[in-house]
Amino acid sequence: MTIKEDHLPTPPQVLEAVRAGFDAITRHIGLVLFPLGLDLLIWFAPHLRVKHFIEQFIAYIGSLQSASTPELEEMMEVSQEIWRLMPERFNVLIAARSYPVGVFSFMASLLPVKTPLGEPVFVELPSLGIAFLAGILLTVGGVVLGGMYFSGVAQAALDDEVRWRKLFSNWPWVSGQALLLMLMWLAIFAGVIVFGSCLIFGVALFSASMSQVAILLFGAMASWMLFPLFFSSHGIFVSKDKAWISLLKGAQLTSMTFLKTSLFILLIVLLVQGMNALWQIPPEDSWLMMISVFGHAFVSTGALAASFVYYNDMVQWAQKMRMLQEAYLEENKTIE
Repeated sequence: MTIKEDHLPTPPQVLEAVRAGFDAITRHIGLVLFPLGLDLLIWFAPHLRVKHFIEQFIAYIGSLQSASTPELEEMMEVSQEIWRLMPERFNVLIAARSYPVGVFSFMASLLPVKTPLGEPVFVELPSLGIAFLAGILLTVGGVVLGGMYFSGVAQAALDDEVRWRKLFSNWPWVSGQALLLMLMWLAIFAGVIVFGSCLIFGVALFSASMSQVAILLFGAMASWMLFPLFFSSHGIFVSKDKAWISLLKGAQLTSMTFLKTSLFILLIVLLVQGMNALWQIPPEDSWLMMISVFGHAFVSTGALAASFVYYNDMVQWAQKMRMLQEAYLEENKTIE
């Protein structure tokens, strides 16, 4: 028995998945209220800051320069330029934008310090312990809310309806699996970061110019290693898989459809990031920024819906390929 090419199942279609995802969100536009609400919270609510502690950290980094090599001192100066922007803009509320399951937020990356109503209220947290606890609580809350958001988008994308009773009944289990997946992500990222930090720091001790090359190489290697995690959460919401099964299945499906999936991920990233450049045009203290907030909410939710459609297509394609392979092997055994 030979498998003819015209008998093979149709692989996932990138553009069809994107179109279907955005069509689904257009029909269920209420789902954009999740990212819209989070952005308004980060924008207008009192900003929780740790300005004093960040400034102390910058001063400590500066004190290390006297005992460092010229190459390492050059790297510290570059990092300090980044850190100088943080004390004024950093807001602990951005911890509510959790990963990998969470509600998307435009303001979490913009870090505004002005609103159309004037400057927001700034609350300086008295200790790092309180800031850390607030960050953990916000992150857990973001994951729990993200579980509902992802479930609603998955239903809209795959079933063309949002069944709120079913969504609320599944919410505790989904949130628990999302929290477990976040811990798995933390473990993976911690291992990658520790390895990369040791590598870059070791190279920087010899040459600052070589350390920049090491950073680029490590970034490329880390992206390659973390690429299969793109669909790590989708199995929880599409197939009701446990967290670790969802992670492994996402990686397996990505490797099976590597070229098409790479194209899909690249298209989604370019779409979302390209539109983000457009959303940043209005000043943060203008009401025109509301258009950007809504636009980001719609585009990011549409991209999420498209990813669920594409993931479901990958699952169905893999199942058909597996059934075809089993039939082929069974037929060969019969002939023998």
